[in-house]
Amino acid sequence: MPPAGLGAAGRYEEYSQKEIKFIEGELKDWFLQRRFAMERNMAMKKALDENNFSGLSMANPNIPDAQKVMWSDLVQGKPELEDSLSSNAKQMKVDMYSKMFKDSTDLEHPCRVAGSSYLRCLQENFKEKSSTRLMKCLPSYESFDACRKGIMQQQAQSLENALIKQDIADRRAKALFDRRNILLDTHS
Repeated sequence: MPPAGLGAAGRYEEYSQKEIKFIEGELKDWFLQRRFAMERNMAMKKALDENNFSGLSMANPNIPDAQKVMWSDLVQGKPELEDSLSSNAKQMKVDMYSKMFKDSTDLEHPCRVAGSSYLRCLQENFKEKSSTRLMKCLPSYESFDACRKGIMQQQAQSLENALIKQDIADRRAKALFDRRNILLDTHS
């Protein structure tokens, strides 16, 4: 409470000083939150890159092209066995798909069952022609594909929500900074 002897200008001066301190505190909190998030995200990316998490960083130049292609097939393409491959090569390729898939999903992953089912179908029918294999494995592939698309949609929605929250916080910080400048200008 301002002293009773202060006039309107004195009260405004005191109120302005308190508001400036409040705004500066809010701006510091915003800056520290952004800085902490940036450092946390950079540390996570570094750890993932160092441990060769190819699915999380397709831009990592240290990952072999074969792994990138197989990961792309598992995430957004269609893991398939070409007829031009020998039986041993087909079996090896489906084993590589299965190992990569099982290593990248835990038991609670929503697509673990559907993906394992499709890859098991490929494994059991690798000697068949691609058209025969397609007919046998199509139902399990469709459920796997639907699951992947659902997860991709969830990730896109989460990213959009995070960007909206960040934009709101940034716009609030800009408005606070502008208000702080106005208050500082009135003191000068």
